[in-house]
Amino acid sequence: MLYLVSHTAALLVLAAVLWLPGYVLGERWLGRRRLAALRPLARVCLGLGVWLAVLFVLAALGLLGAPAIAAVTVVLLAAALWTQHGRKPGRRWRIPPSSRAGVLAGAALTAVLTPLYLLAISPAVSWDAGVYHLALPKLWIEHGGFRTVPFNVYSNWPLNVELLFAMAMIAWDYVVAKLVHFAFGLLTLWTIHRGCRDLHPAGRICGWIAAALFLANPVVAFEFHVAYVDLAHAFFLAAGFLFLSRALDRRADAPQALLLAGICAGVVAGLKLNGIVGAAILGSLYLPHLLAARRSGEGLAALRAFAARFVLPVIAFWAPWLLKSAWTTGNPIYPLVFGGPYWSPALGDWHRGMGMGREPLDYLLLPVRVILSGGEGYGRFDGALGAFWIVLLPLALWAARTQAPVRRALWVAGVYFAAWAATSQQMRLLIPVLPLLAIAAAIAVVDLGDRLASGPLRPAVRRLAVAASLALAAWYGTDASPGVSRGRYLAAAGKSLGRYLEAQGDLRPTAVHPVYRFLDEQLPAGARLLLLNTAQAFFCEREVIADSFFEASQIADWLAPATSVAALRALLAEEGITHLLFEHRDWGIAYPPALFEMLQDPSQVAVVYRSPEGRFSVVELRPAALLPNPSPPWPPSPTRSQSPGRGVGGEGIRRVEA
Repeated sequence: MLYLVSHTAALLVLAAVLWLPGYVLGERWLGRRRLAALRPLARVCLGLGVWLAVLFVLAALGLLGAPAIAAVTVVLLAAALWTQHGRKPGRRWRIPPSSRAGVLAGAALTAVLTPLYLLAISPAVSWDAGVYHLALPKLWIEHGGFRTVPFNVYSNWPLNVELLFAMAMIAWDYVVAKLVHFAFGLLTLWTIHRGCRDLHPAGRICGWIAAALFLANPVVAFEFHVAYVDLAHAFFLAAGFLFLSRALDRRADAPQALLLAGICAGVVAGLKLNGIVGAAILGSLYLPHLLAARRSGEGLAALRAFAARFVLPVIAFWAPWLLKSAWTTGNPIYPLVFGGPYWSPALGDWHRGMGMGREPLDYLLLPVRVILSGGEGYGRFDGALGAFWIVLLPLALWAARTQAPVRRALWVAGVYFAAWAATSQQMRLLIPVLPLLAIAAAIAVVDLGDRLASGPLRPAVRRLAVAASLALAAWYGTDASPGVSRGRYLAAAGKSLGRYLEAQGDLRPTAVHPVYRFLDEQLPAGARLLLLNTAQAFFCEREVIADSFFEASQIADWLAPATSVAALRALLAEEGITHLLFEHRDWGIAYPPALFEMLQDPSQVAVVYRSPEGRFSVVELRPAALLPNPSPPWPPSPTRSQSPGRGVGGEGIRRVEA
C-alpha cells in the first residue's frame, strides 16, 4: 500500500512544483479575465515551459541535480508567496459546479483510466524507456548534465520530456517519471474538454465526447502506461492549437494567446526529431490572417507580431537542441540531410519502409488502412486506432463547411498526416493530432444531433452521444496491450493492484533481472559492456554500448568490416569493450561470422555468468595467453544464420522509437 500511496503523492507534489511558474506568471501577466476557459491551461503551459528552459540550462552547464532544482523551487515558492500576498482578500478556490451527466461521464472515464494507472505505476520498464526515454535521463543525472552515448542516436535528438523525466527521477524515482507521461495523458483529456468549452456553445457536451473519442484508441491507451513522449506531444500541440484559434478569432486577449501558442509550438519543436514539423504546421494556420492583413495595409505589423510572439518562442525552445546536436555530431539536424555518427543509410531505409507500401495506390488507400488495418508489427503501423473514425472523419469534413474550429483542426491534422505518410509510418506518431480530430468529430456529432432533434429531444440526443462515445472509450480503451485480450489485460491490472496492496516494501527491485545485479556487483570497476540482442540498459549501472534499432543494427554495421577474430578484437578494443552481455533471443541481426567464431574460441572469451533460465550470458574478453576453458563457452553454430541467438526465440521487436 505504501508503494502506491507514496508514488501517487510524489506525482502530485511534482505537479504542484511544475505549476508554480505558471501561477506566478499567470497572476502577473494574464490577470483574472484574459483567456476565459483557457486561463488554467495557460498557467500549466507557462509552468512547464519555464521548467523546461531551466532544466535545459542546468543540464548544459553540468548542474542538473537535486541542489540546483531545490534552489529553483525555493525561489519559485518565494515568488508565489509574494504573488499571493499582493492579492485582494475574499477570493476562494472552489470546485466548479457540474451536471449529473458530467459527473457520470467523468466517473466512466476514470473507470477506463484506473487499470491504465495501475499498469503505469508498475516498476517494469517498457522497451523504449529502457533504451533511452529513462536510460538517458539516468545518465544525465549521474553526470550532472547532457551526455552523448555511443551508438545511441536518440541522445543527439531534442528531448524536452526526458528533462522532466530526469527531474522526476531526481525528486523521487523512475516510477514517478513513468507517471509523468500518464499525467500528460490526463492533461490532454482535460485540455480537450477545456478547449471545446472555448470553441463551441455546447462546450461541456462536446468536451466529454471529444475526451472519450481520444481515449477510445488502443494506441493512446497503450501509451498511458509507458514512459514515452507522444502524449506530451499531443498535449502541447492541442494547447497550441487552442491558443492560436483564440488569436485567430481576434479576441481582446489575442496577443497573449498568440504568444502562448508560440511557447507551446516551441516545446513541441523540442520534444523529438519531428517536433518542428508539428510546430510549422501549427504556424501555418496563421497564414490566411497574414494575407488578409497585407490586403488591408497592415501586413507588416501583423508579420512583426507573428514573428515576435510565435516564431521567436519556437526558435528559443528549438535552437538550443540544434546547437547541442551540432556540438556533439557536427549536424544541427542530426541525422537528417548531413548524416552523422552512428547513422547509416540502412537506418533511413528501414524507417521509410514502415507501413503497408509506398506506391501511389498505397498512399491513396492509406487513410482507410490506418483506421481499419492497424495492429501489431511495423507492416501494420505497429498500433491501432478506433474503427469509428471511418464514420466520424467524413462527418467532421462535412461539418467543416460551417465550423471554423473544425476546418482548422482538420487542416493541422491533414497536413500532419501527409508529412507522417512520407516518413516513418508508426501509429504512435499520429497520436499528436488525435485530440484535434476528436474535437472536430465531437463538434460535428453535436451539430448533427442538434439538426436532427429540437426542443425537448435535444438534451436526450446529446446525452445519447455522450453515452455512445464513453462506450467506445470503454471498448477500445481496454485494448491497451498489443496481443493481449481485454480479459487478460484487466486481470493483469487487478493483479497489479493486489501486489501494491500486499507489498511490504519497495517493489522496484522486482523489476531488475539478476543479470544486472551480477553486472553491477561482480564485474571490475572499469568494465565496459557491449550489449548484443538486447538494448535494455536502464537497469545497468555500467557503461554500455548497444543498438538503437535492431532492424538496421548499428552494432552489426560497425562490426561488419571485421573479417577475422583479430580484426574484431581490434574494433572492440577501440571502444574499450571488456565484456559482452548477450540475450539468447533471435532478432535476425546479421552479425559478422567473426563474432560467432570468437564466441566459440575458449582462448578468446570466458563465460562468467549464465542466468538461471538461460536467457542471458555474460562473456569476458580475455587475452589469448590465458589457459582455455575445458569446453567451448558457446553453443554450436546455428545453421540458418551467423547470429548466435538464432533458433532460441523468434519474437519480433516492438515499440522502437522513430
